[in-house]
Amino acid sequence: MRRRVLGAAVVALFMGGCATTGPAAPAGPAPFNPTDVAWLQLVVPMTENAVAAARLAPDHTQNPAITAAASAFAGSQEKLLVRLRATRDRAGLPAADVHSGHKMPGMVTPADLVALRTDQGAGFDQRLVGLLRAHASQLVVLSRGEQASGADAETRELAREAGAEGTHESELLAKAA
Repeated sequence: MRRRVLGAAVVALFMGGCATTGPAAPAGPAPFNPTDVAWLQLVVPMTENAVAAARLAPDHTQNPAITAAASAFAGSQEKLLVRLRATRDRAGLPAADVHSGHKMPGMVTPADLVALRTDQGAGFDQRLVGLLRAHASQLVVLSRGEQASGADAETRELAREAGAEGTHESELLAKAA
């Protein structure tokens, strides 16, 4: 009887993962913390809206410098968006914009997009460059926060790259203005 109880205990420990041979398995990737989640939930829609604004330039400006800057901005931000969305998906977050309707620094709003669609020429140029510069500036600020407080190493690295891209975009837009 004693052997049966001892045998059952060994089987239970083994099946429960308490008995191992060799070193412990390495831990998986660090879990996403609230900073990682908040950064992704804000930066993805913020970038989507900024790209939508930049894509309006060819039909609303006659300034080649604005067209070129907006095109470069949209191209680099679309590449960033692919990585942001993949990271958001890896975190298991929904694609829904939880900040929809919020007026926040750097966020191109639906009202901004409507105004851009009705503007032409210099008025469009001024509004677009202002919105894209605000986006780039806020991207830098938000990315610094993620780098300082995020838990997921890949997300922190993406934030570092996004912040550097925001700095580059600010410089590009300043030259176009």
